[in-house]
Amino acid sequence: MLRITGVTIHQLRAPLSRRFGWSLNWTTTRTATLVEVSTDAGLTGWGDGYWGGQRLVDHPELVIGRSPFAVEAIFDDLRPAAGHQTRRGEPTAGGLDQALWDLCGQATGQPVCDLLGPRHRSEVQPYLTALYRQDWPHLAEGLAEEALAWREQGWRRMKMKIGYDPVTDLAAVRAVRRALGKEIGLGVDANCAYDAGTALALGAQMEELNLLWWEEPLLADDLAGYDRLSAGIRIPLAGGETMSTDRLILDYVQPRRVAILQPDLETVGLTGGRRLSQLCWLNRIRLVPHNWGTALRTAATLHWLAATPPLTPALAGAEMLFEFDQTESPFRDAVVRESVRPERAGGAMAVPTGPGLGVHVDPAAVAAFTERRMEIR
Repeated sequence: MLRITGVTIHQLRAPLSRRFGWSLNWTTTRTATLVEVSTDAGLTGWGDGYWGGQRLVDHPELVIGRSPFAVEAIFDDLRPAAGHQTRRGEPTAGGLDQALWDLCGQATGQPVCDLLGPRHRSEVQPYLTALYRQDWPHLAEGLAEEALAWREQGWRRMKMKIGYDPVTDLAAVRAVRRALGKEIGLGVDANCAYDAGTALALGAQMEELNLLWWEEPLLADDLAGYDRLSAGIRIPLAGGETMSTDRLILDYVQPRRVAILQPDLETVGLTGGRRLSQLCWLNRIRLVPHNWGTALRTAATLHWLAATPPLTPALAGAEMLFEFDQTESPFRDAVVRESVRPERAGGAMAVPTGPGLGVHVDPAAVAAFTERRMEIR
């Protein structure tokens, strides 16, 4: 039987040509963590995201020596130990989980999406993430000019950052909407910048701008604030990118707290993603994954959404969308040999068809950007 012989963690870092920012910070670098899982049969699986951390370092037997086909059991076994009078912690080893599903697909000669469940689609529509803060003399003008350039390339759905202050935000979103026109889909992301009262006032002013959603207006754990906001404005609320599968289910899905759930495979993995797909379908919540990793994570996200059921049977139902980051990243596309991009700007992206995740990691490219490497045997 196929057995896991080792896990290698590759922590990547690369400088940017110029800084960019959002409501919480500026950055001059990009980072990522790739997880490589080796087996006694010579097969190697790869994932992008968290890997189990100290829990795996202290207990390698939770993974080493086991079959990759125990992927769901491993996902749950890597939960942190329970505290006093509490349940065990929340599973977050999303990158390791992706690598195990990749191995399962390779071992059986099947694409991961066919292992996750019935395949509902062979391509998925990305929306563009760009429009971050840059060192422009006038933020609204700079964002509007950038948005227009993306539109001219062919993008018809995009997301911009806000959360600077209500006056600045309103001016920026209005400028971008004027530049794009009414027919282009536009979402906004405040990265948890506001309290509920401030967000209510700003949201009322943004309602006329026909937004796809408002992402993370509040801190992720301000549950009462999200309830207050969803009752007070008509813009669909979205969030959940930093949360575990358990917290997403308990706090966001079951109470239908947001209109759009945005998990990231870095945390929830394909195991958690499959659980969320079914529960979002049952609770009539749109699933629009967050995706700010490498092309490897993009490939995994495509497989996940290929196996996610449509929310309704309507011919003109809500599109299945996912985030396609196009901010500067020296290694995002370099780490895999295939092109994981739409054939044309703004077009749908094909789900990879090969075994496993259907892409091949370039070890030389990974090594070129690796700042730290760790092996668990």
